[in-house]
Amino acid sequence: MAAIAEVASTLSADPTAVGFGRYLALFLPISWAWSGFAFYATRFDTDDLVYRLLTLLGMFCVAALASTVPDALHGGQNAFVVAYIAVRLVLLLLYARVYRDLEVARPVAGWLLLVFGSAVGVWLISLAVPTPWKYLVWAVALLIEHAGPIRAWQLLRGMPVHPRHLPERFGLLVLIVLGEGVIGVVLGTAHVSWTVLSGVVAFGGILTAAAIWWLYFDFLDATAVVTRNVRSGMTYVYAHYFVAAGIAALGVGVKLAIFSVEPGPRYDHIGWIAAAGTALCMGGLAAIQLATPPGFFDADVLLRLVTAAVAGVLVVLSSVLSPVVIVWLLAAVLVGQVIAELEGHEGHSGGGPI
Repeated sequence: MAAIAEVASTLSADPTAVGFGRYLALFLPISWAWSGFAFYATRFDTDDLVYRLLTLLGMFCVAALASTVPDALHGGQNAFVVAYIAVRLVLLLLYARVYRDLEVARPVAGWLLLVFGSAVGVWLISLAVPTPWKYLVWAVALLIEHAGPIRAWQLLRGMPVHPRHLPERFGLLVLIVLGEGVIGVVLGTAHVSWTVLSGVVAFGGILTAAAIWWLYFDFLDATAVVTRNVRSGMTYVYAHYFVAAGIAALGVGVKLAIFSVEPGPRYDHIGWIAAAGTALCMGGLAAIQLATPPGFFDADVLLRLVTAAVAGVLVVLSSVLSPVVIVWLLAAVLVGQVIAELEGHEGHSGGGPI
């Protein structure tokens, strides 16, 4: 949570298109670190003393990673890399235990040790590379890391796994970023004079978070998608980057929209951040929905894509629409989608991950 908060703070401090790009770039390794431990725990969580100690060590390394985020692209690149390498080394130690102790899992553990170990080597090389070429080496390392699980998922076929474990862990990630959005609303109202207008924006922000929570946990059959096939499972994992990054950006956008009610022109045209975050989130949810059995382009997929498209239009119109108006338009569209899906899923029993 601290790492995500730090990444979000970089966007708050630099609410520009370049700042948004930097935010997305930093969010990728942070979210991937979460995914790595989630993927491991889904299959190989032993809950013994060594596992708990390594998990605590991993948490310490993630905290160190969070502390390097503010300067990760401003002179502190190598500190960020060292902290990230430490996180990945803990994961490698965990897979080394699997390789040693679980013969049936040696193919997948050996593959991930090879791929993730190679990526760590590339990260180490980046320490000696000057900027901006350093960022290209980072991209290569992340590409290697993201390619590895595709083969690993195939090697895991036939191994016992509880189908709800992975959705529960990614559901927790979504709850964390939704919580960050709510915290953003609280911080926004704490730093401005409490007025009717600031209260209206804050309530609109809470509505957007509540609507996304409802759409994710009530209308997404995550258990079905992760057990369908390799393509669907990996779509579920990779699309969560866009879902989580989008929700966190939406929270930042709502906070800045609250700031916009104060006198001064600094935040007059900042509504595009909330709209861009919504577009990312709904695009990711559409991809997950499309990968869910039976895999048709149904009404749910269409609704998510329409919401993403509306949010994209609001990004363009942010130069003429106030952030307050954009937040409430987003809230209206998201709440409308919830209502439409409630009617379309009448009798729905709730197949979400939590």
